[in-house]
Amino acid sequence: MNPNTAAAHLRLTPRQRVLELARPWVLFLLYVAAAGAGLWWLAVPLAVAVCLATFVQMHDAMHNALGLSKAANARLLTLSGLLLLKSGHGLQVTHLRHHARCLRPDDPEGAPATWRFGEVLWRGPYHILMLRRESLRMAPHTRRIQLLETGLTLLLLALFVGLYLWLGSLVGLVYWAVAFVMSATLPIWAAYIPHHLADTNPAARAASAAAQLWTPVVSSFAFHHVHHHYPRVPTALLPRAAAELPPPPPHEH
Repeated sequence: MNPNTAAAHLRLTPRQRVLELARPWVLFLLYVAAAGAGLWWLAVPLAVAVCLATFVQMHDAMHNALGLSKAANARLLTLSGLLLLKSGHGLQVTHLRHHARCLRPDDPEGAPATWRFGEVLWRGPYHILMLRRESLRMAPHTRRIQLLETGLTLLLLALFVGLYLWLGSLVGLVYWAVAFVMSATLPIWAAYIPHHLADTNPAARAASAAAQLWTPVVSSFAFHHVHHHYPRVPTALLPRAAAELPPPPPHEH
């Protein structure tokens, strides 16, 4: 049976959809409130949580897995990408190529999974820039939206600098710094580890157990192999997919 057909019943309820759509934005508002109050011990972890939650939302939007219309999904992809200071449509190009050509020479997103770990550490920070270049090359038909999103990202960065220069506020710059660190380490936690950690590994089993409680972020790691076989299943429902659907072939990542 086609994987998408087998997983067709795994769709978010309206309540679940609202939760998935609202989570990163609520966390972002909490970050702004904490940072504005000078509570940096709380604001920085909240900024990390914003990035992780947004990563999940953008990833689900890449696969149109949230049950939105095509137009609404495209807008969400842009907005969630901007929350990560990225081009959502640019990352979608390289991510869908990753699913189609997983870990092959023409899979730029998956390349870090084929490197030695030491290489991931020093090449990783530049990898996200390379992906933006590759996405423009691979999908010239989306060049306009990719360049628009890139321009909006630069505008946000200028706004963050302006907030500091004119108001002395570090709210934007600290968020930018956290997003940069998350991007620089993304090849480790979103490429190298998921593709090297077998689902039978004790750490993966522990993550699978934890994912049953709430965490879509943990689900994206614990059930990475399931996601590759059933890409239209929302991240939050991957534990159900692992329990209810036929297991992926062992060679799939």
